[in-house]
Amino acid sequence: MKIFVFDLDGTILQDTHNIHPTNVEAIETLMRMGKKIVFASGRMLPSIVKLLRRYFQEDFPLIAYNGSVVWLPEAGRVLDVKIDPATARAVVEFLRKAKIHRQAYIDDKLVVEEENEFAKAYSDHSQIELTVVPDLAREVGEKGATKLLAIDDPVKLDSIIGELRETFKGLSIFKSFANYLDFVPSQVDKGEALKLIARYNDWDLKDAVAFGDNDNDIPLLKAVGFKVAVANGTQALKEAADVVVEENTKGGPGIFILDMLERGLIS
Repeated sequence: MKIFVFDLDGTILQDTHNIHPTNVEAIETLMRMGKKIVFASGRMLPSIVKLLRRYFQEDFPLIAYNGSVVWLPEAGRVLDVKIDPATARAVVEFLRKAKIHRQAYIDDKLVVEEENEFAKAYSDHSQIELTVVPDLAREVGEKGATKLLAIDDPVKLDSIIGELRETFKGLSIFKSFANYLDFVPSQVDKGEALKLIARYNDWDLKDAVAFGDNDNDIPLLKAVGFKVAVANGTQALKEAADVVVEENTKGGPGIFILDMLERGLIS
């Protein structure tokens, strides 16, 4: 194993949104060994950077917005795909009519039209300041969006997924948390983003291992040679994995890596 790819929330992060100490220890050990490390998240790029700099003194290849953006230390952004303005506006208007919280990611800003409990909780979670505008539909209708996110009761979100997917066939629409519904361009996902990084660096992804917890990590796991799910992951993800490790609150990925190192299975 030469390449290690980590999802963040629900995988190496505890529910407190801090990286579990065992995962920090394992990643630092891999860094000292010269292994290649990638982080892949649905988070905004600035949120990922801010989080990782709390723990590591190194820049890594990053997959942000569930694959819409790829950032490399030596090249900056090598992928930046957006939802077109007309589609973004229509999604916002749909969610507004359904009385579901909606937010947009525009030029690495977290943009909302209502500073409600959902917006404030997400801002705290991501450590990104809110940008409040009078009319979100108009804002995305002018600029498009890197990603859109709906936040509400899981049952309410489940009740509209089918209609949304039928209406917006050019988008990939999926749950990243039980109460989060993500919207990104259909041609992007974490797996395709990782393949781009691999082509750029001439990596063989057969030598890669990826760790995830949710359905949006399935393309990521399918792109690599060895697939790892955490025990708190979705059933679909665990079925796609080669092994299921301890849950995120126990530092499952780090425990797995340190055990493999001790047994001489990573060298």
